[in-house]
Parts: sequence; structure tokens; C-alpha cells
Amino acid sequence: MSDQQKRKPTILIVDDNFINLNILLEFLNQKGYKTLIAQDGETAIRRAEIGLPDLILLDIMMAGIDGFETCKRLKKNERTRHIPVIFLTALTDTANQMKGFEVGGVDYITKPFDHVEVLSCIRKQIKIKKQNEELTQLTPSISEDTEARDRFFSIIVHKMSKAFNQLHDLSSFFAEAITELHMDEIDVFDRHLFGSARNTINNLENILNWGRVQNKDFKVKSEKLDMYGLCMAVLYRFQKLAQSKNISISHDIKPQTNVLSDSDMTYRVLCNLLFLVIEHAVSQTITISIEHADQKVYVYIKDTSLSPDLLNNLGDSKDILETIDSNESIPISFTLALCQKMLEKNNGSLLIKQTDEKNASICMVLPAGE
Repeated sequence: MSDQQKRKPTILIVDDNFINLNILLEFLNQKGYKTLIAQDGETAIRRAEIGLPDLILLDIMMAGIDGFETCKRLKKNERTRHIPVIFLTALTDTANQMKGFEVGGVDYITKPFDHVEVLSCIRKQIKIKKQNEELTQLTPSISEDTEARDRFFSIIVHKMSKAFNQLHDLSSFFAEAITELHMDEIDVFDRHLFGSARNTINNLENILNWGRVQNKDFKVKSEKLDMYGLCMAVLYRFQKLAQSKNISISHDIKPQTNVLSDSDMTYRVLCNLLFLVIEHAVSQTITISIEHADQKVYVYIKDTSLSPDLLNNLGDSKDILETIDSNESIPISFTLALCQKMLEKNNGSLLIKQTDEKNASICMVLPAGE
């Protein structure tokens, strides 16, 4: 429960009749409300500005400025205009009731007071005020979320349309020229076409996954997961891409190496990290190894030319969208930010460790599943 929900509502009672004032004061204190009092309009305005009560019970017929004028001034004041005003009146004619609503009142209670009516009216108006405050706080967030969502899908359409158009052009050229190409040229073209298609699919998956993990309702399904089986699936997926670049991949992962994480998210992270290392490899051999420490599993992929500084400049969600939108291709920082976000949701982390001047290892860290 929030502090605002625990806080007792404060009610300002304004009446120049001490007997009426005292009746309401004792009754509301018994019901657990905090109270402020004033016996004229000028004092009521000052008390409202300083105390900012949740509700004002305002008598109409008072010496000096009456309740109608007091309410008008309260509603013109930026600090007090949001405070609901319930009029207290012995006037039962419709004209006065309408005037009360016109100057900003939300309800009225007739004298002599019926305690049930008073309590019901107060509770209703305080509830409405709280709901209005919550809605006011939520509206900017809804607006920002909607704007970010619209921009996100706009980026998807733009990036993917361009990527698929390039694939279409490449495929069309290949189909037209295939009869004039030698076998070695066809092989090179085939590998290039496959790499472009794999890159496009990978980017589409990443952009969609970024949208999912930004959703506040996104749920992680943690389970005991065998990293050996997962790594074998990832290696199979990227075998052809690695071969097209004359890269071999070795590993020392043993069966029953367990982590506690979401299987789909862990698979996506490992796919992304291996893809990055293949694209930025510094040798013809990539090695995947595992270490255990402090009830965590460290999965290292090496060697790569990626710098540890990349992780220090990822920025927030808006920065990431800006980065995607302003680059011709999907930037490395976006892929790393997605991996980092997914690992964090699984109580893990992402590291890039420099091994020497040119080489580095990229590492995903997850809770051990033993």
C-alpha cells in the first residue's frame, strides 16, 4: 500500500456557526478524518492554500465573503482549484443549488445534518478526487507509451521493407544471371544471399523481441534449462553462416550444465551473441566455454573485436529507438541492449572482457540451475 493510500484524508470545515462547526468536527474526527477549520471565507482560502485538504465543506451564508464567492476564489487559485467543495446550506431552493454548481461546487449537504448523508457524500467525493489524481498521473505515461509504440512499429515497417526489397532485388538478379555464372560464382552468390536472409530474419526477431521486453506485462518463465542442448541448437542454426565465412566453432560444454532462466529468451540471447561474434571474429576459430562461480554460470564466446566500452553507452529505451531509426542497418548497440535486457529479466548480466589488445570475449551470466 502506498503512502498516499495510508494517509488519512484531510477535510477543511468552513462555517461561521460554532455549533455546526463543532458537530462536524467531532463527527469527522471520530470517523478517522484529519480536520482543519475556518469561520470565514478569507481564512478558509488561506488554510486551503497552506494545508491543501482533500475536501472542503463550505457554508454558504457567512459574514464577509459568502460561500459562493469563497468557492470562486478557490477555483481561480492554481493551488486549490482541484480541491472538491461541498456546500453546507439551509437553502433548499433550486436556484441556489444551481449557483453552487456554477461556481465550482461538486455537491451540497442540507442543514440540519444527517450523519449518514454527510459521510456518504464525503466518501464519494474523496474517491472521485483520488481517481482523478491517478488518471492525471497516468495520462502522460499513456501518451508516452503510445508515442513510443507508434514509433517502434514505424521503425519496424521502414527497416524490414528496406531489407526485404534488397533481398528481392538480390534474388531477382541471381535468377536472371544464374545461366551466365560459373559454379564458384554461384557458390559465392548463394552464400551472400543466405547471409543477407539470415541477417534480415535475425533483425526482425530482435526488433519484435525488443517490443516484447519493453511491455510492462511481459512475463519471464524461469525453468531449469540444460545449456548443452541449447548450445547444440544454436550451433546448428549458425553452422552454415559460420562455414560461409570459413569459421569453425568449438565448445567444451558438458551435458547437464543447468541454468535457471527462460528457455526462449536464453536461446535468443545466445543466438545474438554468437551472431555478433561470427560477424566480428578476429580469427577463423570461435570457442564457446563455460565457467561456474558463486552459483552462477558464465558462458564465454571468444574471440571478437567488440569493445567492452560498447556496454557503457547503450542508453535507455528512447536512445535505443533513436539509434535504430538513425542507422541504415541495425546497430550492434541495439543487439547488445536487447541481450542485456533479456538477461537482466532472468537475474543475469552481460559482459565483454578484453583478453588482449585486439581480442575480447563476450559473456552471458545466468543463475545456476543445480
